[in-house]
Parts: sequence; structure tokens; C-alpha cells
Amino acid sequence: MKRILSGLSALAVSLAAAAAVAPAAGAVDPTKGYNGICTGRDALTGVTVVIDFQELNGNGGVPAPTITRCSPNPRPGTERNGIEALQDAGIAVTGTDRWGLGFVCRLENRPSPTEEIPIGSSSTPGYTESCIDTPPAAAYWSYWHADGSGTKWTYSNYGALGRNVTPGGFEGWSFSLNKGPDTNPPPRVTPRNPAVGPNRPTVSLSVDDLDRKITLGQSTSLSWTSTNVKTITADSVSPGTGGGSWSGALAVPSGTRTITPTARGTYTYTIKATGTGGTVYSTATLTVE
Repeated sequence: MKRILSGLSALAVSLAAAAAVAPAAGAVDPTKGYNGICTGRDALTGVTVVIDFQELNGNGGVPAPTITRCSPNPRPGTERNGIEALQDAGIAVTGTDRWGLGFVCRLENRPSPTEEIPIGSSSTPGYTESCIDTPPAAAYWSYWHADGSGTKWTYSNYGALGRNVTPGGFEGWSFSLNKGPDTNPPPRVTPRNPAVGPNRPTVSLSVDDLDRKITLGQSTSLSWTSTNVKTITADSVSPGTGGGSWSGALAVPSGTRTITPTARGTYTYTIKATGTGGTVYSTATLTVE
């Protein structure tokens, strides 16, 4: 079911994730990011974040215009996940008491703890979001992404904490109220970055554990998505031993591979993707305890 995107692997996460307490929500931090899509030197290194409040507009008498904001990468060339992109854009993000930022509960303090949300077929107000456990399927923040070269959003199958963003692309958050798996509304902003060419290849590698940690003896999965590529390769793992098998050709345009590390440590996996527009890389880090 599509609703699981904000924490696809949540049930597999250790309770240690609950210790990742989310920061308090508030107004957009004007010292981070800037309004509009990423431009200039940020055009191909930053990512544009869109927050569409949808039916939350006016709930509780609080207007909530759609936010479009550039999230510059403070360390261009390094990977960032979806939560880091929100924070670098100055967006206030709140997780849940149980899962921390593994599940996004509020963005810019919406829905607030006191605003009544009309969930259910009767659309009767009464539900309020406490952010203790996972938000209900009838009222939650759906997570989307786009590579910046087209006009359509893609619903993310991975939570924002475990998915690396695409430089030059878009990260979208859209409040889904009383919608089903096939009717969740994408953000109402066209995810087009003029600096991104139509044939520009992209690839994103993610660890399928929200906290990117496992215990020695366990297995996990690395998943990838791509656009405009012809070949994808499991390029390398560092350190070179102990991280499990990660080499050879991979499925295009997306796929998942199970890995079983053989030693404790922190491992960085690199994926390589090549298309007519060039070659790109992405990395994901896993800690084995």
C-alpha cells in the first residue's frame, strides 16, 4: 500500500530509532535555503523542496500556501537524504515519539496538535494528530520525488530518512486526506528544473533500514532508482572487505539486492549509472554493530 512510504521499513527498525527525537516545529528558517527553485550554483547541486498542504489549507482557520524552496547542499558532492534536504531548506519537520524522523508527522507544525482533521467517509472533524505513533492512512504526509527533467512526480517507495535525494531534482510533500493508494495527490507544482537536460542520467542508492544500522549476522537490502541510464553497476564498497557482496551489473532502471556483511564496521556502497548524457554515481552508508 502506498501509504507506507514515510517508513517503508519501519517494522524492521530497531527501537533505537525512537531515540532520534525530532526537533520542534515552527516557522520556515530564513537562514537556510531560499524561496523558489534552486538556481545559480545550486541548480545542479541543491534540490527543490515543495510542501503542498492540500486539504490542510484553512483547517483550524490557518491558511497554508504551498511552499517551494531551494535546499542547497552545504557539502556539494556528498549524499543527503530526504530529511536532511527538508532541514537544509529551513523546513520545520517533526517525527513521531516511537519512530523519530522515520515517519514524518508534521511539516511547519501542520497538522498542529489541536487542529481537527475530518477523516473518514463522514468527513466529520474530531481527529487530532498526537505524533505518538504512525499517522493514520487517512491523514498523512505523502512523499514524492522528481529528477527535474520532466513534469511529473513519482511517489516514493522509500521513507525520506532512507532515500538519497537527486541533485538538481525535486522533493515533494503533499498532505493526503481520505485518499487511497492510487489517489494520493502529488504536489501541485511542476517539478521542472531548466538547468537539467532531458537526457541527464540520475541514480539514487538507499539502504532499506530507516536508521541504516543492522546487527552482525543480519541481512539488509540496497535499493536503487534511476532515469535516462543504459547500464547500472555495483561499483564498489569501502572498506573492501566485510561489507558483503556488492559488485557486477544491476537491473535497469531500478531494483533491490540483499547484502549480508561479515564484519562489524561502517560501509559505504557506491553505484554507477551510465547513459547517453554521461555517468553518475550515488552512495549509501550502512553501519554493522
